Amino acid sequence: MSAPAILENLENTFKGNEVQKKALDMLNEVGLPHRKSEAYKFTPITSTLEKNIDFSAQGKNIFNSSFLYEEEGSHLVFINGELSMEHSNVSDQLELEVAEVSEGKHDPFSLLNATYAKEEIRINSGYESPVFIYHFNSNGFSNPRIKVYVKDGHTFRIIEKLITPNDCKTFTNSYIEFTVGENAFGYHTKVQNYNDHTFSHETVFAHVARNGQFFNNTFSFDGAMVRNNLTINLEDENCEGHMYGLFLLDKKSHVDNNTSVDHLKPNSFSNELYKGILDEKSTGVFNGKIYVRQDAQKTNAFQSNNNILLSEDATLHTKPQLEIWADDVKCSHGCTSGQLDEDAIFYLRARGINEKNAKAMLLNAFAAETMRQVKVVSVKDEIQELIDKKLA
Repeated sequence: MSAPAILENLENTFKGNEVQKKALDMLNEVGLPHRKSEAYKFTPITSTLEKNIDFSAQGKNIFNSSFLYEEEGSHLVFINGELSMEHSNVSDQLELEVAEVSEGKHDPFSLLNATYAKEEIRINSGYESPVFIYHFNSNGFSNPRIKVYVKDGHTFRIIEKLITPNDCKTFTNSYIEFTVGENAFGYHTKVQNYNDHTFSHETVFAHVARNGQFFNNTFSFDGAMVRNNLTINLEDENCEGHMYGLFLLDKKSHVDNNTSVDHLKPNSFSNELYKGILDEKSTGVFNGKIYVRQDAQKTNAFQSNNNILLSEDATLHTKPQLEIWADDVKCSHGCTSGQLDEDAIFYLRARGINEKNAKAMLLNAFAAETMRQVKVVSVKDEIQELIDKKLA
């Protein structure tokens, strides 16, 4: 089945509004990425979906309360892409609206989400407690769609994770957009620990206003094929964008992190740190872009991707990029890949630590830097448990 055939098959199920019809028309015009698409050069997601996903499959309710965090705050449960108020626990302080899709734009998979999302969840923050978002997905295709508005002067935290039973084969095409107000702080953390039959394309888009800051933390541990698209637009002076990622993979897991930060005005700052630990036949991809526009003088932008390969069969593709039109800036980027430091292992073993534990200690220290901005205790504990389990 060709890529257009996927869209033809889905078009028969289209039930959207006028905005979604426009998104569908745009999607049919641009199409889904094919094997020669530069942006998906190492992640042939369209052909992979053709072979593995039944887009007509009907999802079932697989909610399991044991996956919920025991933390104060609002807990929003999505089942196959739709918000389930029955299973959610929403604070009275949280402004939450279930609405029709209001626009469709950006890349093909964002258009796909806008076309087939069953609803658009809008959250107005003004609310200091964290919001936990859980996606319970079974077989088939789902398109959760969320828009978050962080009010001026407020701090807002969202934590997301997806849960899929081991016997389910699913494609999740999610979209979450943040509008961070003046002097506001937005924090977004994703925990991706999927089964071997989970395919996902996850888009995060952030607009940051004057003196605002946005932090994204993405932790990837498993999944058949995962693509993360992160875009941060620093749209006024004194904005900041912070991106931290860890992909700790084994088996045949494939994770592709594609990031973009756009400095549009003077005196903005961005910092990006992604680390990868790859074992067995896993594949990691990092493609990071920094844009500094002509008006964005006094910009500071830093990007780093560091990786450790534990197996000769593991594969890594990394491509940090800078595009600068301003002349008074401080920008740097770089990437490293290699194996564990044998001298460091020898040092630890000389002090009575066995080789397995020595390697685990070094890898834990390597990963720890990516967790600095995770402030919710139970989430940080879960991430550390997943790291320990992998390294064991």
